[in-house]
Formats: sequence, C-alpha cells, structure tokens
Amino acid sequence: MHFLVLGALVFLLFHITSRGETQDGKIVVTRGKVEQLVTGFSRTWQRPPTQQELDGLVEDYVREEVFCREAIAMGLDKDDTIVRRRMRQKLEFLTEDTAAAAPSTDADLKEWLDKHPDKFRVEPTLAFSQVYFKAIPTGDNTSAAASKLLAQLDSAGESVAAAELGDPTLLPHQLPLSRVDEIASVFGDEFARRIAQLERGRWVGPIQSSYGWHLVYVSERTEGRPKLLSEVRDAVQREWLAARRKEIADTTYSKLREKYAIVVEGLPPQADARSQSGRVAITVQRP
Repeated sequence: MHFLVLGALVFLLFHITSRGETQDGKIVVTRGKVEQLVTGFSRTWQRPPTQQELDGLVEDYVREEVFCREAIAMGLDKDDTIVRRRMRQKLEFLTEDTAAAAPSTDADLKEWLDKHPDKFRVEPTLAFSQVYFKAIPTGDNTSAAASKLLAQLDSAGESVAAAELGDPTLLPHQLPLSRVDEIASVFGDEFARRIAQLERGRWVGPIQSSYGWHLVYVSERTEGRPKLLSEVRDAVQREWLAARRKEIADTTYSKLREKYAIVVEGLPPQADARSQSGRVAITVQRP
C-alpha cells in the first residue's frame, strides 16, 4: 500500500509540474493517417471499415498517441531494451530500404550471378540400372566371380533384367534421370558420389551402398551447368537485393560509427580491441 500511494504521489507531482508543457499539446490526425488506418483495416478484413469502425480506429490511434507522448515525457523510453531494439530496427529498415530505390539492371544481376554460380545450378542427373547383392563373397574367387558376372552383364547391356539377378531387395532396380542428391537419399552419399563418376554404357562394380553391394549400369546422364539469368531472374533479383541491403546497412553503420569514440570499461587484457580496416579503434579502460 505504501508503494502504491508513493507511486501515485510521484505520478501526480509529475503531472502537475509538466502540465504547462502538455496543456498546449495538439494531436492532429491527418488525412493521410486516416487513409493509412483504412488501408490497414481493409487489408486485414478484405472490406472497408464502417463509420463506427473508423471512429474506433481513430480513437485507438489517439489513445496510443496520448500514452506514447506521456510515456516519453516521463522518460519511460530511456534504458528500455525493447525500445532500443525497435529504434535500431527502424533505422536499419530505413537504410536498407534505400537499396530498393535504385532498381537493378541486367548487368548488375549478371555480375552477381557470375560471382555466385553455385547458388543457381542445373544439377547433373543420372539414369541407371543396378543388381543388388546383400554381401559379396570373400576369398580368392571374388574377383573372378565378379568379373564373370560383369562380362555376362556387359554382353547383355542395358537390356538385362536386373530385377531377376542378385538378391531380393525393395530398392529400385532401375532409376530414371535423377539428381545426385536424390540418388544419395536412397542409396547413400558414397554410392551417389561413386556412380556420378562412372562412364555411360557399361556395367561396373561392385559398388557399396548403405544396404550392400551393387553392379551398376549408367544408361543416361546430363551434365550440371550454371543456370542462365533468364531462367532464374526473379530468384537472382531477390538475392541481389538482399546483398545490396546488407552492403548499404554495413556501410551506413561504419560511417555512423566513425562519429563516436568507443570506450569499453572493465574488459580483461585479452579482450583488447585493435584497430581494424574501416573500423574505429576501441579504447579499453581497465579498473
């Protein structure tokens, strides 16, 4: 009760002492602000507000403005982490939005795509048949047996009925053109890496997968290549704009930071900050 009474007295005293500053205050709800309120309501509810709803929107805005001004007058915005973060975000948004003011050209996008070819690629694809063995026999006859079976398969070529050979398995005996990562998701990374290097048109093996051993016949392949700008223009535009925004934000921060002498108190000796390229030296004051 004592704290509540004391708090009320402090608030009343502040209100009395600041009355001369606020009694002449004016809150103007401009036509542009009203249109903004109407637009926000319409986007949410997919219809314009009624007059009663619009009156409520305006009154809610006035209520927010009154409390905001009073809170600032009382200094409630000072040393508030959430308020500080929000102000930082707003300033960063303002600086980043300048990137959108200058639209990209084809030359800009082409240059960015050339610098980041791995972000947009047509991945290589393979189509193959495989004969599965749960285990390969060990001993002196292993090479001879494998060579004999491979010779038989080579003579049959692609027409061999792979499903009728080897051990039973739920794995596909024939796979249509598939990306290497798709093959890896079924047979494992090492298997996909090995068959990606095989030449087309001959049986090879045995190659180990996550499940056992395989004799493999690559019947078709397409090589990977960088995508053309015409194929990925929208995606490149987004990536370029994001990179441009970050570049502008970092440059703006570096210029603003140069206005300040940074003093960090109480850091241990190993935390000494050195001058860096484009950065202001930090002075460390130890206790």
